[in-house]
Amino acid sequence: MNYNFPDTRLLLSQFLVQRYQTEMLLKFAQEEGILRLLESIDTFHINEAIEALQNKLNYQLQDRLRRRMIHTLIYLLQECGYLSLENTRYQWHMIENAAPKLKDEEYKIIEVSFKGVVGFFEECIKYSGDFLRGATPRFNFNAEFTSIWESFLGNAEFNFARSILIELLMFEKKENSNILVLCFGPGFDLVKISERFSNVKLFGLDFAENFYDKAKSKLSNSHTIEWVRSDRWKGFGFPLPFQDNCMEVVFFGCADPYIPVEKRRYAYKEIFRVLKHEGSLGILTNSYPDQEKKYVKDKWIRLGILAHDFCESVCEGWQGFHEAVNSIKLFKEIGYHTNTVMLNASIWRLDKP
Repeated sequence: MNYNFPDTRLLLSQFLVQRYQTEMLLKFAQEEGILRLLESIDTFHINEAIEALQNKLNYQLQDRLRRRMIHTLIYLLQECGYLSLENTRYQWHMIENAAPKLKDEEYKIIEVSFKGVVGFFEECIKYSGDFLRGATPRFNFNAEFTSIWESFLGNAEFNFARSILIELLMFEKKENSNILVLCFGPGFDLVKISERFSNVKLFGLDFAENFYDKAKSKLSNSHTIEWVRSDRWKGFGFPLPFQDNCMEVVFFGCADPYIPVEKRRYAYKEIFRVLKHEGSLGILTNSYPDQEKKYVKDKWIRLGILAHDFCESVCEGWQGFHEAVNSIKLFKEIGYHTNTVMLNASIWRLDKP
């Protein structure tokens, strides 16, 4: 394989990132003593596990986010076969090779093709023990960490997914459409849309002011984009600074898990408001693995999403992924038509009738 010109589709089909994420999280659980502790209590209710982790490992699990991390880790252990669930009680099972280690060749591929994403998760997982014991978040969206987010959000997996979503949204749109890129971050979404569709009117809005210069530096035509400064929008839960029915498309990538849970309905109602009749919303996000495996089906994708959710929990503002069935229910109640849900419910196109 040519490391400098990788076949992204082929690499993604090998689930290298998801396998590595799972390996890292299981190693963390072993080194922290979580596996040994759960084995020692053998059968337990989730609340009993939380109490044991607080007493034995000094975890501070009083808040929703840290408790969610434990729920997510236990779900991953169940998916790996360490635990089985009957009614509301878990049973421990001793197994070997739950996540076989990658080969040396595969580690080399990850280092070249997925360095940004795995490097981010490595930093998060190293900090997870401190965070579970009450430390403050490891990363936020201040200027100090702009380069971290650029490296993470620019990885090959996300680039592949955003390309698919852009084509899905734009294949029937006319020239001169108004396109809002909401939470544009380091600017990768803006770059791809402007390169692929030169005759659209792009609007860029983000709540983090420090991303504006980073995004502009990537665009040769940044002067043609209408930059809506962050001082005009206070963030999720507040009105978008646009009139009703003014956008053909809203592109919303990698930010859904940062919407406060209690403000999620309002945030998507605001997007619905600014969309024109027959306008489209594109969402790029993971969906939390559903028990029925109707939406998130692939084993390694399920494990990778659980590991991702656990790791990024150490970032300020993280709320977590949502189950696809709950998202669909919310979107339908607001008035969206669910046009397309694909790739393990990571790529969404919703239409306003």
